[in-house]
Amino acid sequence: MKRKIHFISLLFLLIINSIFAQFSETAQVSILTCGSGSELFESFGHTAIRIRDTAQNKDVIFNYGVFDFNTSFFYLKFAQGKLLYMLDRSSYERFMAEYAYYGRSVYEQLLNFSPQENQTFFHLIEENYKSENRYYQYDFFQDNCATRVRDIIANSLENRTFPHTCYTKTDYTFRELFLPYTQNFLWWRFGIDIALGSVADRKASVWDCMYLPNDLMFQLDTTILTHTASPLTENKHTLLEETQIQSYPTVISPDFVFWCLLLLIVLLTFTEWKTKKYFKWVDIILFFVVGLVSFLVIYLWFISDHSATKGNWNILWANPLFFYVLFRLRKVQYIVLQIIAACLFFFLLGFWFLPQHFNTAFIPIALILIVRVLMLMYRKKITVL
Repeated sequence: MKRKIHFISLLFLLIINSIFAQFSETAQVSILTCGSGSELFESFGHTAIRIRDTAQNKDVIFNYGVFDFNTSFFYLKFAQGKLLYMLDRSSYERFMAEYAYYGRSVYEQLLNFSPQENQTFFHLIEENYKSENRYYQYDFFQDNCATRVRDIIANSLENRTFPHTCYTKTDYTFRELFLPYTQNFLWWRFGIDIALGSVADRKASVWDCMYLPNDLMFQLDTTILTHTASPLTENKHTLLEETQIQSYPTVISPDFVFWCLLLLIVLLTFTEWKTKKYFKWVDIILFFVVGLVSFLVIYLWFISDHSATKGNWNILWANPLFFYVLFRLRKVQYIVLQIIAACLFFFLLGFWFLPQHFNTAFIPIALILIVRVLMLMYRKKITVL
């Protein structure tokens, strides 16, 4: 029995030792920042960790923010904010081959760590890589590939602190920081602006700014650690130049589409007024679509686990009362129409004072809805087709 206990104890110690002593004292830690790709989720870039140990002939990459498209109910879990992301590990050669294939740039910054800080870093990364710790609930602003790297760097420092000073003076919100990355995805930006609430329009602190890979890289470039007055990184260099210019299909902007739609709706409504007829199908289509959008806003705000979709003032134009109106077009109460109209006018005025950024395409949408609601108020005088 004692031999069995000794054997189990020895085996346990060997396992623990293999986990936390994979890297020698000469191993170096560097941060890799990857350029934008052609897909929306690639447009923000990526942050990875490289650990190179020449003494043991090891060169490995740790990747936060990896997800599996084959996960059961993938899109449902993503919408709920319950999709689990993970820390992945791969070889340096495999990692670089993938980015070289897609022509994306990769920059490397060597961390200016002491031997003790290196060992603390190795311990933390291996602890994160354990199967029971590897998976985590992703948050675009607070818990992603860049923030995880930022946090593990800060937690590895010994008797030094990561100062909250910025590489440049900023006064940006979370949304303003990522909007430049979506300039080639106008319809995606339109959808994002529907989904995100006022939480995304809070001012981002210097610490918060590092949720984007490029901002993290720039911050690491200029950070001077307290107590030692030494730079956090050294020997920044380019591992891969961007070799493939990303191409994006030419699309008609949401602004153009909805201003044209507004003109069409105004013409149809004017025709109704002149002929004393009611084009019921216009309101059925319009109110049904807006009603669905309102349910999406409500779901993301009150039911999903996404933190950035809370406090969404888009509910003023994507009003759930439109579904009520949809099913009572002939008998809708005048007070309901007044409430909807008041919300729409308040929303348009709110472009200047509500604590949320709104996509400019929402202006013609709100005007379309105002035109149709006002026409419903007038409808008692006309014939229904």
